Amino acid sequence: MIGSQIGPLLERLERGFERDGDFAGLSQMVLDMLDSPRKIGMMAGTIVFMLLFPLYFAWMPLADEGLVNGGSSAQGEWLVSFSESESVFEESAVLEDGDTHMTEFLVGIEDLGEMEIGFIELIVQCNDNDDPGPGFTDNVDGVSDLLDVAGHDSGHIEDQSADGSCTGGNGGFTIRWDVTANYTGESFNITSSQKTISETWNDNGFGIGTWSATISAEINSAPVIGSIVDSDEDFDITWRMIAYEVVIEESLMETSG
Repeated sequence: MIGSQIGPLLERLERGFERDGDFAGLSQMVLDMLDSPRKIGMMAGTIVFMLLFPLYFAWMPLADEGLVNGGSSAQGEWLVSFSESESVFEESAVLEDGDTHMTEFLVGIEDLGEMEIGFIELIVQCNDNDDPGPGFTDNVDGVSDLLDVAGHDSGHIEDQSADGSCTGGNGGFTIRWDVTANYTGESFNITSSQKTISETWNDNGFGIGTWSATISAEINSAPVIGSIVDSDEDFDITWRMIAYEVVIEESLMETSG
């Protein structure tokens, strides 16, 4: 099509150049470039290439994006597992009756890298082994203050309280916050898309900030002549965070439903 239009164009150029002697040299150069069907075909191909070249590079990013999105959205059989990392902060406090102790655990973005927060636990342990008998057991309670934690204002992470006695060699209490909903760390097979799996298993940016709690002691001392037995208690306080990365692999099992 382009080649068929070049012939008349050459004739018009030649007549125009003949009328204007100043362009004689340019006329001859153009005529030399287009004086055979082969040269005309090469020129037509060059023009087509010049038109299509920028269009190609404008289209390629859109095509790549479509391939990526399509691949991650495709349904398949997947084995989902979790690569975990544990962070622990420990401290101790000796409290008398009515004493309180504030404990804090700081979680920063730099602590996580590319990982997500699975859950955070506050574990308070005590062992009342120096009282004379029943009725004189020490107790402990705790209440959190998570005002500075991302997700608290939206209600995704809520304050909790707990209490426990210091008996049995494993006394105290544990509070757990699932920052990623329903996180257990257990592997499973699923029929889904990689995109849906990644969107399901993440912490949505929640959990960053200062986790704080106040521990209160109730010391039940047994009075004896001339002294008081067990006027305080030792408390071991542990903050524990489990972070994870989602690992998605092709499943070798058939999933049901």
